Amino acid sequence: MDPFRIQKAEKLRSLKAQPYASSFPRTHLLDEGHHAKDGAKVKIAGRVVLNRTMGKMTFMTLKDGSGKLQIAFKEDIVGKVPYTHALSLIDLGDVIGITGERFTTQTGEPTVLVKEWMMLTKALRQPPEKWHGIADQETAWRQRYLDLMSNDDTFARFQFRSLFLKKLREYYWAHAFTEVETPILVNAASGALATPFQTHHAAYDLDIYLRIAPETFLKECLIGGFDRVFEIGRVFRNEGLDPSHLQDFTMVEHYAAYWNYEDNMRFMEAMISTLVKELKGSMKIKIPNRDGVLVSADFTPPWPRVTMRDAIKKACDIDIDQVETAAELRKTMEKKGVELDVSVAKLGRGNLIDQLYKKVSRPSIIQPTFLVGHPLDLSPLARRNDENPAITDRFQLVTGGWEIVNGYSELIDPIDQAERFEQQAAAQAKGDTEAHGKDDEFVKALAYGCPPASGQGMGIDRVVALLTQQTNLREVVLFPLMKPEEKKSRNAKSETPPRSSSLPRLMPSAASPLPQASSYGHLLPAAHTLLAQHADKTTAHLLATGAAMQRLAERFGGDPETWKVAGILHDLDWDHLEKDAEEHCGKTLEQLLAPLKAPAELLADIRAHYAEKYGDAHPLDSMLRKCLYCVDELTGFIIAVTLVRPDKKLGSVEVKSVKKKLKEKSFAAQVNREQIFKCEEILSLPLDEFIAITLSAMQSEAAAIEGAFNRH
Repeated sequence: MDPFRIQKAEKLRSLKAQPYASSFPRTHLLDEGHHAKDGAKVKIAGRVVLNRTMGKMTFMTLKDGSGKLQIAFKEDIVGKVPYTHALSLIDLGDVIGITGERFTTQTGEPTVLVKEWMMLTKALRQPPEKWHGIADQETAWRQRYLDLMSNDDTFARFQFRSLFLKKLREYYWAHAFTEVETPILVNAASGALATPFQTHHAAYDLDIYLRIAPETFLKECLIGGFDRVFEIGRVFRNEGLDPSHLQDFTMVEHYAAYWNYEDNMRFMEAMISTLVKELKGSMKIKIPNRDGVLVSADFTPPWPRVTMRDAIKKACDIDIDQVETAAELRKTMEKKGVELDVSVAKLGRGNLIDQLYKKVSRPSIIQPTFLVGHPLDLSPLARRNDENPAITDRFQLVTGGWEIVNGYSELIDPIDQAERFEQQAAAQAKGDTEAHGKDDEFVKALAYGCPPASGQGMGIDRVVALLTQQTNLREVVLFPLMKPEEKKSRNAKSETPPRSSSLPRLMPSAASPLPQASSYGHLLPAAHTLLAQHADKTTAHLLATGAAMQRLAERFGGDPETWKVAGILHDLDWDHLEKDAEEHCGKTLEQLLAPLKAPAELLADIRAHYAEKYGDAHPLDSMLRKCLYCVDELTGFIIAVTLVRPDKKLGSVEVKSVKKKLKEKSFAAQVNREQIFKCEEILSLPLDEFIAITLSAMQSEAAAIEGAFNRH
């Protein structure tokens, strides 16, 4: 904070003026004052963005949400003392209120002659200059209020977003749709193929999810008797981050009884073209392609329709109808020299086709185009096509290389739906993290009878980005999530006085070690590939430790994906060593990890858990290393407890049963119990809580872990 501005705030207080007012009764917004008639009496307020003094007259420019307006101070009008105070106490960035009279200067500038003024908010920091270059882009995202304050284009962009949502709602209302709200916290992450965020409901003592889509609840509205419904809301998908993907984003979904996907396509074609015409003034506009180059796009209906098979075949000469399994498709892609940007080892056929299409076809689709003919195993909630049961009655709208709409004729057969959920759950158990999980409650609802229907989901952020010519979704999200900035050095002076309140338990205290020495979470897909290639009998243990480490990272403020990588890879060499403990974490592990080209800290973090051998070179000096040291033995022990239960299910294991078995020294005698008990000393976690966290994490990935240990 600027000490000189602080002194001015104190000066205002000494003059019996309040530098932070409670309110100000405006008669006009600045734009209204700008268009008022000369001689009109006005009371206006705004932020000072320009200040220039000419002798005994000072001009300032104020800015509010409606626009800008010039004001003029004259010493002989406001009085010598108030004029002096205005010159000495008002700075750029301050918010002031004035009473005055509207007039026009000799140069034709609408202006308000100030009669009285008062400070409404004294700014204690210098306002920003205009943004320049990529370094300032991050500042604009982190401190959007500064971006809005200094960049009129940014302000206009978010006004456009608000207007788009208004027009969108009005279109739905004009076509007999009812707006509804459905839960964000859900028991089953259903309605899309995506990895969910998981959280814990304290009152219910229950692990739950943030929704990945509102789809199933909206269809349950149709079962309950609604005819047409829509919802605009946030959804959450714990997946990759890039200019076209955010984990926390806004979408609109709608469902209409007695429609099929053809009806829905016609509706979306009409709605989007109408909104484009109303908001942009023409259906022929410029939008950015995936290289950021502005290209022409014509939203005039009708829009072309292309099958997924034809789109892929045209791009890379692979006919997806000729490959029946994921293994066959991987071999065909290898022959054609097609490499994807994600690990393909664990993907099922449906998700593999989807990733192939996104790589070779979608980026080149610029004009609004309906993609149809999606494979059945890619669309677990869509209705089978009557003529070709291998595909679904589904469509996607693609433009500018982005998918902006996904819709289909809804699957309303509860038996068919239950079977597809089982197939998706099997793919999930084999490691396909984007496969759809089971949703028994939704199947139960379908059994009561859902009318024929079609629904769709449209990404609001993507549509607004295209229409405002942005290439990064963060540019159309007011306050996008960012990683915390690096903390200042200990010698840096804080702007706020110290507080006595304790820190939340979720974060380490100032005296605690760093969460991790380095971040390498980007290696998670590659880690899963190495796991599939090199682990056999240890697969369950490695998956369990990865899950536990991810949950412990959330507990201690670490990077969950980095911690999960360490957990998944920490015993990667064990199946190669024939239980040669002396060689464990040695050269074999180095060779196995070499394809990752990982930072040296990954190997160091792993070696630290083998403290007996590597403790001197790699001490337990981070929370990641401490947690891995303790949890390594515990996950193996919990698997042993699970295997002696009649059902061999993680879900039936309880904390008390784990503690009971820990007391039986003859049970799983090879497990170092003292290493587990260290959680209380080096993690400051009671044993009960440590077991509960680990067990809950393993239960959240039970299908994959149980699938691994049941193979042996």
